[in-house]
Amino acid sequence: MATFNQPKDLGDLLLLQVSPGWTKSNVTLLAGTDYPLGQVLAKVAGKYQPLDPAGNGTAKKAVAVLAERVDATAGDQSGVVIARGAVLAIAHLVWPTGIDPAQQAVALDELNALGIVARVTL
Repeated sequence: MATFNQPKDLGDLLLLQVSPGWTKSNVTLLAGTDYPLGQVLAKVAGKYQPLDPAGNGTAKKAVAVLAERVDATAGDQSGVVIARGAVLAIAHLVWPTGIDPAQQAVALDELNALGIVARVTL
């Protein structure tokens, strides 16, 4: 018998938002990545990209979480991010490969400073 796996959606990630028009923002995602829902993002030169804790400058600072899947492999794409005032399900955050617990804790603190709080549940 075939099974169906329900794809993740924003309801899985976003537990609570202060106000939809204020919590989310439209942004430009840097080309070269197929971004999954829940990707933790940095902002470099005005474009959002996956967090790079080992990177330089702003590439290693968490500033938002992607609120939808966006395929930007062929070029820059627009997308919606959670930029402030939200509670997110920590299990649905997507981290870069190889991130260690200390780097993850720093990124969570950076998101928390923006009012983006990651929790197991409400």
